[in-house]
Amino acid sequence: MKKLFIMAAMIVASSSAFAQDLKSVLKSKDYAEAQGQLQSCLSTLSNDEKAKAYHKLVELSLNKANHEISIIQENQMMKQMGQTGEKAVDNMGMAVALKNALLDAEQCDKYDALPNAKGKVAPKFHKKLQEALWPLRIHLVIVGQGALEKEDQKTALDLFGAYVESAVSPLFADFDKTKAPDENLGEVARVAGVLAYQNKNMDLANKYIDVSLKDTASYKDALSIKMALMQESMKTREDSVKCLKSFEALYANDSENETIFTNLATLYGTLGMKDKQADLLNKRLAKNPNDFMALAVKGQAEMNESKWDEAIADFKKANSIKEDALVLTWLGFSINNKAAGLATFDQQKPLLEETQGYLEKARQLDPNQERANWRYLLYNTYYNLYGENDARTKELAQ
Repeated sequence: MKKLFIMAAMIVASSSAFAQDLKSVLKSKDYAEAQGQLQSCLSTLSNDEKAKAYHKLVELSLNKANHEISIIQENQMMKQMGQTGEKAVDNMGMAVALKNALLDAEQCDKYDALPNAKGKVAPKFHKKLQEALWPLRIHLVIVGQGALEKEDQKTALDLFGAYVESAVSPLFADFDKTKAPDENLGEVARVAGVLAYQNKNMDLANKYIDVSLKDTASYKDALSIKMALMQESMKTREDSVKCLKSFEALYANDSENETIFTNLATLYGTLGMKDKQADLLNKRLAKNPNDFMALAVKGQAEMNESKWDEAIADFKKANSIKEDALVLTWLGFSINNKAAGLATFDQQKPLLEETQGYLEKARQLDPNQERANWRYLLYNTYYNLYGENDARTKELAQ
């Protein structure tokens, strides 16, 4: 019996110690100290106690952040009034405090939404956290921009990333953003995506760019980056199939976008999915028979299969809609290959002369071969028509 009393006494003492640990967290005035105390007793706390403890951490971080923000506001007022004596601001300390506050707020919100010791769900902190933190997030961008100007990309990524992560956090999922719209999110997410890419963190890069894609103002630039990321990731067939699914998702949301369409159609061809490629092209042409890009991609697919007559017909139709150096070069290539299948030079000559006209036009449109490699094809055409000593042939031989 004596042993049982001793065990009971130990349990009471232990419970008292856990309670004391929570009280220590709630009484603490130092963030690092409170955080350490919380970690030591977290597993022993109930959901509502965990919510209270994390809320305390948020309060301590906000004390630091709001103190620095008040100095910034005071300095701005002094400047407006033409007075001197600007006070020093711990910008990085403020930003770190805000980042910690957002992370701890997510934990507080998570436990606040769970049943308490009595089995009831009665959130106490959700709205308060939203109202306190949402308007302060912009300071992460301001400090991050300062870091970027100092070429401290690691810090810029950390702070921009915290800003983006908080925007898509469950904490703010039901927050009425119409009263305080986040007009910076798309651009900040785009920059964060680029920084993550430069830091070779492809998962983060894609995550942030996906956020940027949802913003109308940043969509175009974000889309270019997204497609570049997707294409760079295609190192194996498995990678390419995964990338294909992403392109299909992009096309489902923006089927009018020519760049997405072209990449999707080309990728179908690269992966040998000829039926899907044909279906995609036919549907687009059924909707608009004069779709330049669809005709160009269809012609390219036919050219790759050595279907010269079909390719030539589609390239000519595309060229009649819009003259493009790449299409003209592909057209010249297809005509030359058709000519190569003929028995005599007399039969080949009309086709070669036709090719010459198309390739010379490609040269005119793209003299530096930035879009199309027309030079060798035109040299070969001159060589076959006029011989190696012709001035035009010699010029391109150099």
